[in-house]
Amino acid sequence: MSHDPEPQDPFGDTARLSPGASPWREPDPTKHDLAPYGPPPAAPVPVPVPAPPVFQQVQPYYPAYAPPARPLKSTGAAVMLELFLGLFGLFGVGALYAGRAGLGVTLMVSYWLLFWVNVALALVLIGFVTGPLTWLFYMIMSPVLAARAVDQHNAH
Repeated sequence: MSHDPEPQDPFGDTARLSPGASPWREPDPTKHDLAPYGPPPAAPVPVPVPAPPVFQQVQPYYPAYAPPARPLKSTGAAVMLELFLGLFGLFGVGALYAGRAGLGVTLMVSYWLLFWVNVALALVLIGFVTGPLTWLFYMIMSPVLAARAVDQHNAH
């Protein structure tokens, strides 16, 4: 029977291994360059970090803006336009003067539609009554509406 020589440990710090023993074990601190165990090193002193510079939000300069002033309208002019042109059946011009185009066009179109309805009704004689009443109604209401339109225009 030949006897095998024991394997040489190249590092010299491993124990002799018996069959079934684990080849891993804790290293021997005396045989390494490890520092001896002691208290943990002190925590590093935090270096104060300078606060970032504070920037103030500055509103950009814009010169004062004023919308262009709208010229004031005359209530008397609007009423006179309605009364004078209303004599010829042109209602709504005072509202147009006041800047209320929708009201002015509505007054014009509705009067002329009712005018032609009254012409048709004149064939059965009722139009001779309703025609002047329609004209009188528009002669009263259109100056009132024109004056209100001017007041609304001047208020804004």
